[in-house]
Amino acid sequence: MEETRSIVKQSAVLTVAAVVVVAGIFGAYYWYSHRTADTPAPAPAPPPAASAPETPANTGPEHPLADEGADHTTPLDRSDPVFIEALARLNGWSPAVLKLLLPGDLIRHIVATVDALPREKLPIAALPTKPVPGPFRVTAQGDATTISPVNARRYDALVGAANGLDMAGLARVYRHFYPLFQQAYHDLGYPKGNFNDRLVEVIDDLLEAPDPKPPVAVVSPGVMYHYVDPDLEALSSGQKILVRMGEANEKIVKAKLGEFRAAVVAP
Repeated sequence: MEETRSIVKQSAVLTVAAVVVVAGIFGAYYWYSHRTADTPAPAPAPPPAASAPETPANTGPEHPLADEGADHTTPLDRSDPVFIEALARLNGWSPAVLKLLLPGDLIRHIVATVDALPREKLPIAALPTKPVPGPFRVTAQGDATTISPVNARRYDALVGAANGLDMAGLARVYRHFYPLFQQAYHDLGYPKGNFNDRLVEVIDDLLEAPDPKPPVAVVSPGVMYHYVDPDLEALSSGQKILVRMGEANEKIVKAKLGEFRAAVVAP
């Protein structure tokens, strides 16, 4: 048991990121999976403070969470051990994915990642996970370059882990530690914002991602790949990630996001 706890505490972010599924599935993908194979990945860093944040209308939270049973005693800066311990008790997470995890200041990283997903870019400094294995795979035929069918396999471990998670239990953990998520959201630059409202908004954005039929054409004018279709290139960073995962993975992730959404908007 102590060995298991040690492994979890050393590399726990996939399970942690799954608190909102969003962060676990998307956290490392956008920048890392867009990079060419010979471009080194930067070292992760704590998320920066938000610049010029949008100020939500002062109309009260649309999706408030009940405060009963919530943790108001754990300091955010020392929350990793108790947060990880709670997540480690969840049913459905797989130790096979622990090698992809990146511990440290977990709730802040999750909040920063979630907040950035509907935007154009996902800052590397916000990511709570290590890069997925292998380079982004493409297929070149003549002048056309498309996302390779084998690229979806890079996401198998993370998508499989999310698919097996007990979403009701995950929501209970999230609700228990919600004051810390709220504090991290305030610290990010939203003193009047409600993080659960933002989370629901982000999930809704992800659920609206298209599911184009393969092959999906891409182009690499520099070190990053871009979609050839201007409508796909105009998607939010989170929606682009879903499209790059492939049809089957996108379907699984959307289903799990829907489950989690239902759990966090329920009274």
